[in-house]
Amino acid sequence: MIRGKTRHQLFLPDDMSKRIAAMANSQKRARSDLLLEMVDAFMNRRAAPEVDERILVRLDRIARAVERGNSECFVISHSLARFIRHQLIYAAALPPPGTEAQALGEKRYRAFLDTVARMMARGDDEPQKESDDDKGSSLVHSASVPGRVGPSSP
Repeated sequence: MIRGKTRHQLFLPDDMSKRIAAMANSQKRARSDLLLEMVDAFMNRRAAPEVDERILVRLDRIARAVERGNSECFVISHSLARFIRHQLIYAAALPPPGTEAQALGEKRYRAFLDTVARMMARGDDEPQKESDDDKGSSLVHSASVPGRVGPSSP
């Protein structure tokens, strides 16, 4: 008797027995090793639905996260489209900006790009709060922009 193994007697139809013998001969393996592998594969396949259920739970959780991300992207893209449309309509009614206003706009645009680059380098997903000094230097109301016509209060 071999330790760690139990003998089982199995009666197979002649056709199946011939197929198993042919497979074992072609692979140069013992029939008992081949049958052991087949039984193991069968039993693992039967346990697969339990594994599938656990995977399905994880996949459902991932799908919900992706759906939330898609919803956020949808809201952001539509909000951006509405903002751009508003700005294009608003800008059409304004006189062309002077050179000083263009220079100030270019300075603000570069500051915006630098801020985005810093956020991406840090891996932040939210902008940091600006100090009062930053607000005063980068956010100037339309009344103080040369070449712009607008209300005198923000």
